[in-house]
Amino acid sequence: MNVFIKSFNRPYYLDRCIQSILLNVIDDNLSIIILDDGTHPKYLQKIKDKYPSVKVKLSPFYDEKVNKIEKFISQGQVIKEMEIPTQFWLSSINENKDKYFILLEDDFWFTEKIYIDEIYNLLETNKLCILKLFCFGNPRLVSGKLKEISQSINEIKPSLLIKNEFLFKKFFASNPFKIWSIMHKLRIKNKSKINYYTIYNVAGAIFSKKYYSHLWNNFSGVVNEDEQLIKALNFYNTEKEARYGVFKKDVVTTSFSSSATNMFTGIDFNPFIYNDILNESWFTDELNPMSGYPKDILEDDIIKILNKNTDKLISVDNWLRWANRFKDQYKEIGFQI
Repeated sequence: MNVFIKSFNRPYYLDRCIQSILLNVIDDNLSIIILDDGTHPKYLQKIKDKYPSVKVKLSPFYDEKVNKIEKFISQGQVIKEMEIPTQFWLSSINENKDKYFILLEDDFWFTEKIYIDEIYNLLETNKLCILKLFCFGNPRLVSGKLKEISQSINEIKPSLLIKNEFLFKKFFASNPFKIWSIMHKLRIKNKSKINYYTIYNVAGAIFSKKYYSHLWNNFSGVVNEDEQLIKALNFYNTEKEARYGVFKKDVVTTSFSSSATNMFTGIDFNPFIYNDILNESWFTDELNPMSGYPKDILEDDIIKILNKNTDKLISVDNWLRWANRFKDQYKEIGFQI
């Protein structure tokens, strides 16, 4: 099975993600493909040297984004809106001949072993369009009745308040919001909408190609949670045989102490500077990407690196304030962090 990793400027987590796949995804035909959208070439070269069997594909916006990040770090030039390569993701995945694939973000990592032959048979037998690899202990992400289909996997029979797409749009429509990482992807403005993530994931799941293509074909070009949830609802309504699944125990987790772009008003913390420091520390082998595994990178290791820098935008105090704010927004909607 192919594992696609959406990557953006955090090679220290990308390295961890790849290592966790090789440790835990048991498949004789495993193929790992990085879909990169702005990681500096020298970092990608280190990834290629370390994992020669891993394929790297660059988005159409790759050069532009690398340049923007470099100019910000060296000159302080403001980074404005950056286009999200949704069609690059879709076309790369559509090149895959397999019916199913795993899609991750660079800051995801496997914590438990999964056996692809067994899972493939379960996907086929139970007609699953998506198999969620995590739910962070939040029952609202798997809202509905659960039916055991194996020792490790449940089918979800969704319980949705509104199933009509027009009414959903009327009741739950909101403004578009940026999606870069799992934190942005699940920062839901209307808390009632979280139940609809039962039938939708941006990443962190095994997808059927048919389902994923339905979500992203003819996409408007602006990442909007409502548009994606409406498409997921349309698939739910039109593909009557489609089923939804989730692992009983999370087999993938993510970082709640880092982000690619997220900032908070009132906290002097810049993720681009933070990631630049950690990227360099990883590049020089000062930062071990598997530090703290299977949990997140050890806080003490990050503090040790940050203490060597004088930039107030990435001081330890500001990073800790930022990380606590980041975690709180997920705790508020039921995440166990």
